[in-house]
Amino acid sequence: MKTVVDGKILEFQALDNLVASNLEVQTQAIKESFDKYTDLDTVILNLSNVNEIDSMGVNLVVGLYKQTQAKKMTFKVSNASRSIINLFNLFKLTSYFEVTS
Repeated sequence: MKTVVDGKILEFQALDNLVASNLEVQTQAIKESFDKYTDLDTVILNLSNVNEIDSMGVNLVVGLYKQTQAKKMTFKVSNASRSIINLFNLFKLTSYFEVTS
């Protein structure tokens, strides 16, 4: 997970699929960034390098959304593939946060 800060926007760029086998490292990167950057108003999860998300990956996205809501921040998902958008629609996640391709 690569972290990019631009003003009050924190962007997490997933570098690999969001699947159980590699979530521990990505979760740690997210936690460290939330501890390090406190003056933010928007968090973007960039999925341009993600082709696959399993149930643990969905939990990571939902957890990230909940963290941003607790801190009164906006949460968005960008560069999602059509199949990932369909998955988020299936779980009705698009009614909670913006998802773009």
